[in-house]
Amino acid sequence: MEELKLLLIRPWFYAFSALSVLVLLSACGNQLSGSEKAAVQFYKSVWVEGDMDHAAKMLSNRVNPQEVRWRVDDTLTEAMTNPSILVVESPTDRQSVNTRTVLIHRPADKRDYRVTVRRIPGGRWKVLDFQQNYDKDRGGYISNDAYQRLSSEFPGVNWKRVDNP
Repeated sequence: MEELKLLLIRPWFYAFSALSVLVLLSACGNQLSGSEKAAVQFYKSVWVEGDMDHAAKMLSNRVNPQEVRWRVDDTLTEAMTNPSILVVESPTDRQSVNTRTVLIHRPADKRDYRVTVRRIPGGRWKVLDFQQNYDKDRGGYISNDAYQRLSSEFPGVNWKRVDNP
């Protein structure tokens, strides 16, 4: 009788153990930091949903909300899509405990975004600065294929994939 119990329990034990390991591995693999989460939220508000209200709430006092307006307006003229993105804290920008620059690459259309955030008292993050690929009429930053360049110059950089940000 004891052997029968062991035979019935053992497969469940192995299945549960394997499932636990998979859950732990998936949870640890691409976790975003607080600064990366804030940058992705801002990216989604401006360049995916075109939500001016949410984007404006994320801005620090130093940023003019009108700087966001034309980007939101551009987003609203395009068909809404939400492709996967790649996110990393910039290896070329100065990082501090409370200020981080996050790079976002959208492989679907090869667009790059740079969002600088600052942690405020209470642990929330506010956007200090943001840029997108260079636009001849509006400026921006010249990314020079930032994703490809950074991937080759800094091979240890771990770009984190975010599906359906």
